[in-house]
Amino acid sequence: MTRALLLLRRIFRRLMLHGVICYNSLMESQRLFIAINLPDDLHKALESTQRHLQRKLAAYPLRWARPEGIHLTLKFLGDTDPGRIADIAAALNQVATKHAPFELPVGGLGVFPNLGRPNVLWAGVKDEAHRLRHLAADVDKEMAKLGWRREKRPFNGHLTLARVKKQAGNRERRALGEAIAALHGYERLGLLPVQRIYIMRSQLRPDGAVYNAVEEIELAGRS
Repeated sequence: MTRALLLLRRIFRRLMLHGVICYNSLMESQRLFIAINLPDDLHKALESTQRHLQRKLAAYPLRWARPEGIHLTLKFLGDTDPGRIADIAAALNQVATKHAPFELPVGGLGVFPNLGRPNVLWAGVKDEAHRLRHLAADVDKEMAKLGWRREKRPFNGHLTLARVKKQAGNRERRALGEAIAALHGYERLGLLPVQRIYIMRSQLRPDGAVYNAVEEIELAGRS
C-alpha cells in the first residue's frame, strides 16, 4: 500500500471520528415518500375497477398501476440519506399526536392535469371535512423544518390507477379525456381508513416500481 493511500485512510478516519463525515451519509440514498397504505379490500376493489376500465379504455395508450402498489401519497421526499429516516419518523410522530384516525369514501374518476391533456388517471378520495388535507399540510410543515421544500400546489388526495404512456400524442390524449368524461358508475369504490402514516421506499425496476414500508406511525390524536 502506498504512502499516499495510507495518508488518505488516516485523514478519512479522523474526519469520521470528529463527525465531519457520517457513516450513514456514505450509504446508498433511498427514494422515499410519506403515504397512507390501503387495506386489502380496497386494493381488491380498485383492481376490479382497473379491469373494467381496461376494457372500456383498451384503445388508449395507458400503463396501469399494480393494484397491490396503489397508495395515497402525502409527501414525496425523493432521494434521501437513510441516516435521516429516524428524524423523519420523529417529526411524523409529532404530526400523529395532532390527528385522530378517520375514514374517507373513495370514488369518482379524475385526471391530471386536465381532460384536454391527461397524464394520470386516478380514483378520488372524498375529503369533505378536509381532515386529509390538514394531515398532509402538517406533514408538509414538519418536513419543511427538516429541509424539504414546501408544496406549492394545493393538496389533492388521489389513488393513481394508470398513467398515459409518454409516446401518446395530443390527439390521443384529447380522445382519452373525452372517453373518461363519459364514464359513469365509479362513484362508490370503497372506504379508506386513515389510521397510520408510513415512510415508504420506492425501488425502480424495469417492470415497474416496488414499494416497501420503512417506518409506520400510528395516528394518536383525540377525536
